[in-house]
Amino acid sequence: MPNPSLKDTALDELERLITEKMPITEHLEFELAADEQGRLRASAPLKPNANHMGSAFGGSLSMLATVTGWAMMHQLVQDAMHDAMEDMRERVEVMIQESDIEYLQPVYENISVVCEPPDEDAQERFQEMLDRWGRARIELECKINEAGERAVTFIGQYVALDRGDEQGDGAPFHMESCDPADL
Repeated sequence: MPNPSLKDTALDELERLITEKMPITEHLEFELAADEQGRLRASAPLKPNANHMGSAFGGSLSMLATVTGWAMMHQLVQDAMHDAMEDMRERVEVMIQESDIEYLQPVYENISVVCEPPDEDAQERFQEMLDRWGRARIELECKINEAGERAVTFIGQYVALDRGDEQGDGAPFHMESCDPADL
């Protein structure tokens, strides 16, 4: 599977989708960008995301990292299902299952979250599982720097789930019983 690559119009559409379907993200005032290596970057101004100390609010940092990983996962699903019919692509839901965040230092500048695409092996396993079972998971890491040094590390476990009738083996998928070994 090739590295994700988003054109400006697709990024604009993805931003719109996020703010429309996840209204709480609107206050972030974020923008998405992608580079040639497939990295996805979400940026947001400090002012609407600041806390009482003038640094970025931890909740905003967490939400922006979560959304950046979600956007990367959304693109992975789109790439994995490039040959699928449009209605099938619309049935696949992307969600976060689990996350861990480490705040190493305050962020006093505009926020920039970078999500690296998973390596090719992980992307191939993801696509195989999605094709075979109608569900797949992948771990994504997002990083936020402050003055050139790591300020925040976010690791999220994201899941893609085909909610349609053609769902892999037809077995129901329950998040609470989902074991990585199952995929």
